[in-house]
Amino acid sequence: MTHGVMKDSSSAIFNGVNKIEKGGTKAHSEQTGRVLMLSSKARGDANPILLIDEDDVTAGHAASVGKIDPMQMFYMQSRGLSKVEAERLIIHGFLEPVVGELPIESVKSRLTEVIEGKVY
Repeated sequence: MTHGVMKDSSSAIFNGVNKIEKGGTKAHSEQTGRVLMLSSKARGDANPILLIDEDDVTAGHAASVGKIDPMQMFYMQSRGLSKVEAERLIIHGFLEPVVGELPIESVKSRLTEVIEGKVY
């Protein structure tokens, strides 16, 4: 699972590679790559790659690149949040599936601080 947030004139390429070698029968592989674009000058590419050398497996991939949904922003602002606060919450919600998987609470907290520092 890869999630990225691109702002200003930043750019990144997320190449996710899952490889199932010959003999890996009954293996299961999934990957997702999501990129949230905050600026029209930013660039983010999500490239899921599956390399499978076995027949009896299940594998899947998904990738998406997009902007903040204007309806989501409108909804949050109609509830009294400023544009900055609404965007901040949307970004944290977007990154939560990755941050939430971290097993060490201190690492989670530090990553959340880093995200805050980078976004605003």
